Amino acid sequence: MKSWIELSRRELIAALPITLGRTVFAQPAAPEYVEVKTSHGRLRGAKTGNLTTFKGIPYAGSVSGASRFKAAPPLKPWDGVRDALAFGAPSLQPGQRRNEPAQAEDCLFLNVWTPAADNRKRPVMFYSHGGGFTSGSAASGYQDGGNLARTFDVVVVATNHRLGLVG
Repeated sequence: MKSWIELSRRELIAALPITLGRTVFAQPAAPEYVEVKTSHGRLRGAKTGNLTTFKGIPYAGSVSGASRFKAAPPLKPWDGVRDALAFGAPSLQPGQRRNEPAQAEDCLFLNVWTPAADNRKRPVMFYSHGGGFTSGSAASGYQDGGNLARTFDVVVVATNHRLGLVG
């Protein structure tokens, strides 16, 4: 059997688990909580069916105030367990984005989708949203990496980053 990297475009599309009129991506409604240890502290994510997600994970310190227009400072470790259950704030940009958190200057967050938090080695696909460095967010519905992670047994990481003048 070929890996998903070796598939042609036609084979890849044919391999996607979509059926006419319904998708097979439906998941149970009630998630289980999963905790993982990181170099900065523990994170609590959600496991729903065969997908585990960690949302709104900070990857740098605050970039507002004295850190504006400068390189992001290092992330400070935290005590206890930090919830990674909701998307982090997108960068400041024109207009409010629908179904997303409020925009903020402190917007350096990652979202991670993985089939499981089981220490298994998987390919990691890192994605930075488009928008010409003036708009966009890793929390957009069309940026969801869950289907890709489940279908191809990969870890998908999407990032929010500074945009526009502060970017």
